[in-house]
Amino acid sequence: MGTRRILVTGASGFIGRQVCRHLPADAELHFTSRGEKALTTGTWHGVDLREPAACEALIQKVRPHTLVHCAWNTQHGQFWEAQDNLQWLEAGVALFNAFAAHGGQRIVACGTCAEYPDAFVEPLCESQPIAPGAPATLYGQAKLALLHHLQTLDVSHAWVRIFLAYGEGEDARRLVPNVACALLSGIAAQCSSGTQLRDFMDVRDMGEAIAMLAASDVKGVVNLGSGQPATIGQVASMLGEITGKPELVQLGALPDRPGEAPVLVPDTRRQTEELGFIPRIGLRRGLEDAVSYWSTHCLP
Repeated sequence: MGTRRILVTGASGFIGRQVCRHLPADAELHFTSRGEKALTTGTWHGVDLREPAACEALIQKVRPHTLVHCAWNTQHGQFWEAQDNLQWLEAGVALFNAFAAHGGQRIVACGTCAEYPDAFVEPLCESQPIAPGAPATLYGQAKLALLHHLQTLDVSHAWVRIFLAYGEGEDARRLVPNVACALLSGIAAQCSSGTQLRDFMDVRDMGEAIAMLAASDVKGVVNLGSGQPATIGQVASMLGEITGKPELVQLGALPDRPGEAPVLVPDTRRQTEELGFIPRIGLRRGLEDAVSYWSTHCLP
């Protein structure tokens, strides 16, 4: 067998760029992005993957052995019910069909914890059956529909259910950068009640785990998380301690989002026992690194 050819979609995105940093050096690497190139290595393809024909043409051109599909709309505050979720679903079906038709061997695709209905018992387990209309958002429903299509194809695959990633390159409007930038600027960091329990995973660990999964023979749905849940209030308070401005953290200053799940925590046994991946970066260190990053990236 010759050099393994790997194609990563969304390679300049928040998670995609971290995946790329952990791919094997001896592989032939191909990346797609509509934005900046995150790495100087590999071959970059400027493709709008929302177009099914473009997906088919890309696979026909590259003929990858492994496909890591990270691309999707994740625009903060809008992606939950964005109509282009249906475009991403249609394009993903075309991408996977073309990959299987041209001899592709292994697909690893990024799903989401939003596929799980709020009614599920915590911690959330991959083996729990989910009805197509059960996810609460269009985003979760579209991701779940793409998984169901992938399961019909005769190709080795793993589907990653991502929980809360944070760290370098994150959208500045999300929790960690929003709070960190407020504190670094010396202004109040207004938060919701902070009682919501979540699983926060450093994006560097997440990228490494996805790259590891692509090289493995682990199949099916795999939750990715730190395995160390924390409340939003604990994260905000820790950021206050790290910046030396705990008095500026204002829990309860904002209302909780209507319908927000009080607990969103994964069962990570498949990640640790089958994939053999244990996160290296604890929450305190990850938040310290995030504060360091945002100290030079916050908007004035």
